Amino acid sequence: MQSPRAIWLALSAFAILLSLVAGTIPSSGMAASSAPLNAEDLLRQMAPMTPDDCTLPLPSASTVDVHQSEDLLFRAVDALVADRLNGPTSAKPSEAESRARAALLEIEHSSSDINKGWPPEERFHFEVLALHPAILVRMSYRDQAMFVLFGSYYLDKNAAVDPGTRWRGVDVADPDSRASGIDFFPLHRGPSGRARFLARVWRSGCAGSIGEAYYGYEWSPEAGQLATQIIKIEGAEGLDDAASKRVGKLSTTGKTIQLPYCFFSAVDTWDNPTLCAADLFDLSGDEPHFVGRIYNSPDLVVVNNAIQHAQARDYLGLRGYCVSGTVARKLVREIPPYLFADVLETFKASPTREKVVLDEGAVYFNLVKRRGEWRLESFKITDDR
Repeated sequence: MQSPRAIWLALSAFAILLSLVAGTIPSSGMAASSAPLNAEDLLRQMAPMTPDDCTLPLPSASTVDVHQSEDLLFRAVDALVADRLNGPTSAKPSEAESRARAALLEIEHSSSDINKGWPPEERFHFEVLALHPAILVRMSYRDQAMFVLFGSYYLDKNAAVDPGTRWRGVDVADPDSRASGIDFFPLHRGPSGRARFLARVWRSGCAGSIGEAYYGYEWSPEAGQLATQIIKIEGAEGLDDAASKRVGKLSTTGKTIQLPYCFFSAVDTWDNPTLCAADLFDLSGDEPHFVGRIYNSPDLVVVNNAIQHAQARDYLGLRGYCVSGTVARKLVREIPPYLFADVLETFKASPTREKVVLDEGAVYFNLVKRRGEWRLESFKITDDR
């Protein structure tokens, strides 16, 4: 019988195949043109398509790349917003939100009419957040979402192109432009007043787990066309998020924020993360600082980290989780290259001693708590795993 992990891998492979198949969608029959299509043209082109990547398309001899069409749509909307912000006169920061919102409402209304055969949530939608002297725009269409930061800054009057104050897209690091869902939040500004925001990003396929990440940025006109990343956390959600025991509470207001998340580890029993954490950040200064992290199960964190360092043959890193160098050296020698919990049990012998059993007893770790910290005291890895 296949293990849950093997079943999950098979589902993931199927999801990838399904996504590839969904990339070939019936064409609307529009004649090819060398001229770039505007947003409404692209909405019409995609109207006969399926509303999401997980719905199998109808067979057709004429095809169009759905993801390419989505990218072109988002670019066309970007260009429309930038055009409205910059003309006929450059928008003042106080006017930028209303100008952007008016342009985006046009696309949303067009999608409501053109894509009326789709579920309402799969049509074009948007959100605008004012971050003086910038605005943040989130767009979603079908099962994809993206965000764009537009900044207003003064260009060199001697520049050959676009001198003066103009609105332009600001580059941000890390998030790929394609996501399943995005929420964003304004963050406390430091003494310098630079605009800050947090994006909470989800990515998923047609089956399996969901990637969950936090990306924090700050920007000022002096920084030009590049936003500085100040926070990066990449975690995951399982098939049943309720099965993961989360810790902490999402808080994005004020000088101190807390960001809860879960992540996959060697102590997972299914496609649901066993380990969860919450990171605390201090935003009171111009340089944000990581304050600390709490875990839902500090004992299981020790087991997971010991396994990871041992598999990497990192004796020095492993030593910090073991009561002695002898235990660390033995684990480095005996750890298998792949180790998953499958079944996880914890037996408390006392408030300071416990046994963590994996894989139905084939692997176990004895832990002892010293000066408030759990450490690996001994272990057993059998050959009948």
